Amino acid sequence: MGRGVRWLIILLAAACTRVERPSSEVSITLLTPGLHTRSSDPDEALITDYNLYIYNSFGLLEKKAYVPRRDFSGEAMSVSARLLKDAPYVVLAAANLGYELNFGTIEEALSYRYHMAYPDEFSQGMPMAAYMDEAVAGNDAKIEVRLERLMSRVDLRIDRRSLNQDVSIRVTSVQVCNQASSVVLFGESRVESWGQIFTEGYLKTGQDVYNLNHEALDGISGTLPLYLLESGPGGLVQPYIEIKADYHSSSCHTRPGESLVYRFYITEEEGTERNCLYPIIFKPTGTGLECTDGWRLDKEAISTAF
Repeated sequence: MGRGVRWLIILLAAACTRVERPSSEVSITLLTPGLHTRSSDPDEALITDYNLYIYNSFGLLEKKAYVPRRDFSGEAMSVSARLLKDAPYVVLAAANLGYELNFGTIEEALSYRYHMAYPDEFSQGMPMAAYMDEAVAGNDAKIEVRLERLMSRVDLRIDRRSLNQDVSIRVTSVQVCNQASSVVLFGESRVESWGQIFTEGYLKTGQDVYNLNHEALDGISGTLPLYLLESGPGGLVQPYIEIKADYHSSSCHTRPGESLVYRFYITEEEGTERNCLYPIIFKPTGTGLECTDGWRLDKEAISTAF
């Protein structure tokens, strides 16, 4: 038997024993994150554009899609792709970035860091992302991927019930300082350099702090939501919340044009995690000029002269 005939027999045998894994059209649907409590500033569920990447178990790109703002209808976010049945895939998604991502390898995608232009950049919706490992399309030929906000939310309230009756503290502004300005899209993120923060971050003034100056329930103010990108544990820079206020009592007051400054530092060990809600109650006591529960006070603006 000639060599060519022997190779032909081997190839035919291999072809007969090879099992083709079935593939089918699979619908990959992005789901918006669940609401903590709906806030009108910003709309936490708003989606205006999205990117989608699908990698196979070898790290090879199977499918990518980008739906820009001009083409997004606001309806179900679904993309169709031909995938192997019961095979695991990695699905990556990002929403509200305002531009198309351009990844080649999965390593490039997983290391990508998204940068915000300014702390309250919400005109196109809050930045979101999703990472789903070993996503498998079952018999229903569907894969559902839930997006997560890349930002956490701080719900700030003030409890004035323990203040002396002659003390008035009226908030004039609230700001998040040392706030992260960039975040790793598809993995845990932390601040690693001074170039990755807004030293003066998310700011609320004037009418925007109305809730903190008015009682909502039993001596506790209404809620002011604040938003900041994930800073992560063990970061280089410690973010903090800064409250500026006018102060008045029977013995002292803030000088005109100056403010009492309260600061709450988010510990380096904890940082902030994406898509989490942090309720914080500021509870000044007595004269309001001493701080507890992690708050610090700058009272240089206080004058005893009337």
